[in-house]
Amino acid sequence: MASGWKANRHSFFTKLLLAFLIVGSVPFLFHISASNFFIGSIRSEIVKNTDLRMNYTVAKYEDHFRKLEEAVAPFLNSPNAGALTGETDKYGYFSAVNALREQFAELSSASNNLYVHNVFIAFKEKELLIDKTGLLTAKDFHTRQYIHPAYGEAFWSEPFREPYRSRIFPAVRFDKEQLDGSREKTGLYFPVIYKHKINQAFYIGVLLDAEALFRSYSLSGGDVFQIADPDGRPLYSSDPSTAANDAHAASLPPAGTDRGYFTDSGNYFFQNRGEMTGLSYVNMVPNERIAAQLSRLNAILLALFVSSVVVSLLLSVIFSYKFKQPIQKLVHSLQRSSPNIQLRSKISEFKLIGDRLQDLIASGDRIRDDLRKKTKMLEKYGYLDLVKRTNVNHKDARSLVDTSRPFYFILFQIERTRRFRELGIGEQQLTDYIAEYIHLVMHQRFPGAITVQSEKDLLFAIVFAESAGGGGEWAADVGGDDADRKSETADGKDGVGLCGDLTDLLSGMKQVFDRDGGFYYLTVAFRPSLRSSSEFTAAYEDGMELLRRRRLSPYTQIVTEKRPLRDDLHFSPAEEREFAASLQSGHAPAAVDLVRRMMHRMGKADATAWQYRQFAQEIVSKLLMALTVRRIDPGEWNGEIPLYEQAKDLETAEECADFLESWTRRAAQLVAGKLSETDPILDFIRRYVESHYGEDIQQETVAGKLNISVGYMCNYMKSRSGVTFTDLLNDVRVGKAKQMLESTDCKIHEVASQVGYRNANSFSRMFRKLTGLTPLEYRRERRMAEEG
Repeated sequence: MASGWKANRHSFFTKLLLAFLIVGSVPFLFHISASNFFIGSIRSEIVKNTDLRMNYTVAKYEDHFRKLEEAVAPFLNSPNAGALTGETDKYGYFSAVNALREQFAELSSASNNLYVHNVFIAFKEKELLIDKTGLLTAKDFHTRQYIHPAYGEAFWSEPFREPYRSRIFPAVRFDKEQLDGSREKTGLYFPVIYKHKINQAFYIGVLLDAEALFRSYSLSGGDVFQIADPDGRPLYSSDPSTAANDAHAASLPPAGTDRGYFTDSGNYFFQNRGEMTGLSYVNMVPNERIAAQLSRLNAILLALFVSSVVVSLLLSVIFSYKFKQPIQKLVHSLQRSSPNIQLRSKISEFKLIGDRLQDLIASGDRIRDDLRKKTKMLEKYGYLDLVKRTNVNHKDARSLVDTSRPFYFILFQIERTRRFRELGIGEQQLTDYIAEYIHLVMHQRFPGAITVQSEKDLLFAIVFAESAGGGGEWAADVGGDDADRKSETADGKDGVGLCGDLTDLLSGMKQVFDRDGGFYYLTVAFRPSLRSSSEFTAAYEDGMELLRRRRLSPYTQIVTEKRPLRDDLHFSPAEEREFAASLQSGHAPAAVDLVRRMMHRMGKADATAWQYRQFAQEIVSKLLMALTVRRIDPGEWNGEIPLYEQAKDLETAEECADFLESWTRRAAQLVAGKLSETDPILDFIRRYVESHYGEDIQQETVAGKLNISVGYMCNYMKSRSGVTFTDLLNDVRVGKAKQMLESTDCKIHEVASQVGYRNANSFSRMFRKLTGLTPLEYRRERRMAEEG
C-alpha cells in the first residue's frame, strides 16, 4: 500500500491535481489580504490625490488673479483715465475714450488667456462708462447689457463709498436684453473691482469668466468645487444646485482653518486658502462614492472567490483525468522505443516527454523549414524552366509546377536612375526589395500567385484564374504541413473578374512605385488575356515584346497593348554617310541638323523608349568611331561616366535630343580642332583641293608638288585625317555644289561642271551618296525652308 502511494504521488495526475488545488486557493488568500488593504489604502489615496489636485488648482487660481491685477494696474495709472475725470478739450476726451476702448478690447481678447469677458471704467461724477465696445451710459450697462438683481445700480455705485482697493464678488449668470425686448442668459462671470489708492473718482471693473477658469484650472473631476471670500461668503460652486446666485453654498471649513481636510455629514472637504487673495478653495468628495466603491469591490472579490473555488475544484479533477489518459498512452509508447531514460524530474512523465519531444520537435522544425525553403526554390526553378525553356527537367521541380490551369502573366522590368547609383546601394538589394513587395501584394490579393526573378532586372508574376479573391485550392501541401500553399475561397472569380482585379492591383502598385520616382521606375508588361497552360514561354516572350513598347518617361508605366513598331526610325544609308562625312570634316552644324531631323521624325512617330535608346547608342557609337579615327581619346572628353552609360539614363525625348545634339556638336568641334592643327602636308593638300576643285585634279599632280609618292601621300592622309584623297575631294566639291544650289539658279549640269564633274550623272550620284538627296531635291528643300 505504501509503495503504491509512493509511486502514485509522483504521477502526473497527482501532481496536476495538487497544483490545481493550490492555484484555486490563491483567490481566497488574495481576498483576505485585499479586503483589509484596499479599504484603508483607498481612503488614504483619495485624500492624498485630492490634496495634490487642490494645491495645483489653488496655485493656478491665485496666479491668474495676480496676472489679472497686473494687467489692470496700468489702467488705474493711465493718463487717459485721469484725463476723463478732469476737464479736457473735446478732442482729447474722445481720444482718451478710443484709447481705453482699444485697450479694453485687447485685454478681453482670447489671445491674453486671462478669460476676461469685458473690462469697463466707471466714474463717480459721470453717468457714463467705457467698456470694450466704447462709450455708453451706466444705466444701459447695468439694466440692459448685464442684468441681475444682486448687481443693480446701487451695487455698482457702492465701490465709490467702500475703502477697499480690489474685491472679487460672487459669480452670477447675467441676463442681456435683446432687440425684441426678450432676455438671454450670458456666461457665469465674477465681477472684480479695482480702485486707485488715491484717485477715488473712478474704478476699473472686470467681468471674469468663472466657468472658463474652472475648466482650465480645476482637477476636481466629478467632485464639487467651491470658492468663498475671506468672510466665508460663497463666490463660486461647480455644482449648479449650490451656485452662489441660486442657493446656499455647501459646507465651508471651520473658522480659522487655512489648509487641510475635514468631514461633514460623512463627506470629505479639502480646503486651501489663497495667500494673495485670502479666498478659500474647497473640494468636496461624497462619502457615498467611496463607500459604494468599497462595497462593489467586496462583492466582486467575494464572487470571484466563491466561483474560483468551485470552478477550480471541478476543473482540477476533470482536467487532471483528461490529461492523464493521453499522456499515459504516449509515455508507454515512448518507453518502448527508448527504455533507458535518466530521470531528472520528480514527475517521470514530464521528464520523458520533455527530453524526447523537445529533440523531436526541434529536429522536425528544422526539417520542415529546410523542406519549405527548398520546395519554394524548386517551385520557382520549375516555373523559370517553363517560362524560359532552360530545360532543367528535374522531376521534383516539374512536380511542383501547376500546368493545369489558365493564368495571367505579368512581367516587371526595373530601371535604376543615376540618382540611385549615387546612393551606393547594391542593385540586387533594390531588386530583392521590389521582388518581396510584389510577392507580398500579389500573394495577399491572389493566394497562390508566383513571383520569380528571371534576370538581373526582370521579375515575372503568374496569377492563376481560380485564385482570385482567395479562390480555389492552389496546390497540395508539401509534406502535408505547408499552409502557405493552400487557399480556400468562398467567392472564386472567373477570368474576366480576375483581370479587372489584377488591373486595379497593378494601378495601386504603380502609385507606390511612383513615390520613389527619381531613383528607379518600372515597366509593367501585362497582356489582359487569359493564357492556357501551354503558353508559359509564349507569355514570357510576349511580355518582352511589350517591354519594348514603353514610352520615354521617368515614371512607372503599365503596358498592355503591343502596338506595331516602325522599322524606319534610324538613319538611312545616305544619312549615315552624310553624318559620317560631317563628323570627319568637323562640320558641326550639318551633323547636329541630321540628329535634330531624326529626333523630330521619332517624335512625330511616337517612338518608344527602346527606339530612342537604340538611336542614342547608334549615335554614340558613330561619335566614338569618328574620334577614334582622329586619334582623340574619348576618355579625355566624356567625363567619368562613359557615353554608353549616360545614354541609358535618358528619361525624356527632350533630354535625349539635348544629349545627342550637345555631344554631336562637341565631337564635331573636337574633330574640327584636330583638323585645324598645323600639318604642312594636310594643309597643302586641303588648300590645293579647295583652290582647284573645279579642275581635273590627279593624285599624282598633288604628290608631285609635295615631292612625295602617291602611295605615301594616301597612307599619310588616311592615318592622320581618317579620310582618303578621293573622300576629301568629293566632300569639298559637294560642299561647293550645295552653296551654288542655294545661291544661284544654275542648271544641274552647269553646277556639276563648275565643281569639277564632267558628267552630270556622276555628280548626281555622288551628291545623293553624301547628302541623301538629289541636287534638285536639295535645292527644292532648301528654298522651301527659306520661304516657310
